[in-house]
Parts: sequence; structure tokens; C-alpha cells
Amino acid sequence: MRLLPVALMIVAVPAFAQMAPAPEEAPSLLAGEALPDCRVLSIPVLAGHCYALPRLLEGLQSPDADVRARCCFLLGQIAAPEVRDPLAARLSDADRSVREFAGIALSRMGDMRGAHAAEAAYQGNRWWVRFWAVEALGIVGMIPAEVQNDPDPLVGRLAAEAREAQWEPFVAEVCYSGPADLTLDEVIFGLSSYLIAETDWWWHAGDYPQILRAQETILWLDPQWTEGYGLAGYLYWSLGRNTEAVGTYRRGVAVVPEAWETHFELGFYYYNAWKRYEEAVPHFARARELGAPSAQARLHAHALEHAGHPREALEVWRELLAADPNNGVLRLNIERLEAQLSSG
Repeated sequence: MRLLPVALMIVAVPAFAQMAPAPEEAPSLLAGEALPDCRVLSIPVLAGHCYALPRLLEGLQSPDADVRARCCFLLGQIAAPEVRDPLAARLSDADRSVREFAGIALSRMGDMRGAHAAEAAYQGNRWWVRFWAVEALGIVGMIPAEVQNDPDPLVGRLAAEAREAQWEPFVAEVCYSGPADLTLDEVIFGLSSYLIAETDWWWHAGDYPQILRAQETILWLDPQWTEGYGLAGYLYWSLGRNTEAVGTYRRGVAVVPEAWETHFELGFYYYNAWKRYEEAVPHFARARELGAPSAQARLHAHALEHAGHPREALEVWRELLAADPNNGVLRLNIERLEAQLSSG
């Protein structure tokens, strides 16, 4: 669960506000709020968050290329005119990813200087990056011909919409004020939390690919967002994209190895999706070691039993009961398994 500073709890969507907001207050985005028909574009929840500009502009000078790339992306989302020249300077950055996100940012604001880098961002990149590249290229009217054959359904939908009509550039219609004393990490955390609010809208709309696009973007901005790995993995799994599902679960374990949730989610995927109980066992065991609650920890015992290790499963049930002696579910499972073992 992500907790935000009170000043960052409102979601900004200037383009769809029903009334003119005060300069210091961003309007709210409500799940289910009406948007234009056949919309595939992202919802501009970050447009106008100008209070974040000083830290993000400083971040363009970071020695860490990942930080510079994230700052380029977020500056393009805020879409204030004064960020164009600093972004254009990043088009000659030594790191390709920085150049590409600078190009995407400029192009989505209608600045042709970014078109070449945005086109490069479409080539051979992750699907969610291709989405942002196509959105930006559609604004400057430079959609590559090969986009119509993109293997990702959401990118294909976006390209089809781009062929129908050229989109208007994203602009910050209002510049909102906010906390001035945040660190760069706090700024990125806060802005990524607004993108989480965008996923809430897409959840309500039932558009799983859009949720995934936003979630993958957030995980890139904030790799420590533990919940995101489980949510994204579940959606990939629900859509039958199993390679991406297991890859996401494994990425969560690699990036946040100290969180029981990431180990549990990977174990549950093996257990529930593939019925590969033996492979699920060590992940459930690690989740228990890291403090998984009883309701999740008991999957370790179930996996052991399904994998053909009933005596080891019984030991786990007993350990769980010792830690939670009033839990009737644990006691019933112990009695069930003891009876099975005594009967041979």
C-alpha cells in the first residue's frame, strides 16, 4: 500500500476537468468519469504538475542514466513549455534510453525536434515503451509503416486510432503548485502515484492492456513498488501472456527480494497456473521465512502435500499452528493429514 503526502493525494487531469480549478489545486480523476469515445491515448494525469519541474530538471544532470531517462519521461508528461529546450539538450545524451525518452517527451508536446529519437524508441523496445513512442509519433504525424503489424494489441489499437486522425499535442493548461521541498526520489514517487490512480480508471473501464501499460511504466519509474509486480503478473496471466507473467513475477523477486509478497506471488503462479507444485515449494518457503501471514503461509504446506511430501507438509502445518494456536483451519488440516498418514 502506497501512502502519499496529503498534498499529493489529488489526481491531476487538466484536460478533463469539469470546472476551472484553482491554480494551486489539481482536479480529481474519478473512476468511470466519461472520456471521449474510442480513446486509446493515455490519460494526462501529470499535465501541469509544475511544482515538480525544478527537481526533474536537476535530475537531467544526474550521472545515473536511468534517472535522466525517468526525468525526461516525466517532464514530457507534465508538458510545460519551459521544459522543451532542456529536453532537446538530452537528444545528444550518451545513453540511448535517455535520448529516446527525451524524443518521446518532445514529440508528445508537438516538438518536431524529438521525432527522430521517438522513432528510434519504437524500434526493438519493450511493448509499453513502443506505446509511448507511437502516441508521441502520432502527435507529430510520423507513425512508421511497420506499426500496423505491431505484435502488441494495445500498440496496434493505438496505431489504428492514429491513422484515423492526428492528435493534438499535450500541453499544461494550468500549472499547479505543490510541495517545494521534496527530493527527486520523493518527486518521482509522488508522480508515479498519480499514474497508479490512472490505473484505477482503467480497472473500472475493464481495459487490462491499458492497466498493464501504466503499471509497467510505474514499475520502471519506481522499481520498489512491490504490489505492482503481483498486479501486472496477474493481468498478464489473465490475458494468457504467460511468458510475460512469469517474467514479471521473477523480476519482482530479483528487484525486491526482501518482500515476502514477491516470493509468494511467484510461488502461487507455479502452484495455481501451472500446477508445478515442486517448483512452488521453495518460493512459498521463502515467503514464510520473510513473514508471510498465516493465510498465505499455509500454501507452503499445500504445495508440499500436492508435490508428494505429506510428512514435510504436516511439519509445516504444526509450525504454523504453534505460531497461531487458535487457528481452527490449521488444526483441521493437521487432523486431516495425520489421519491420512496413519491409514497409509
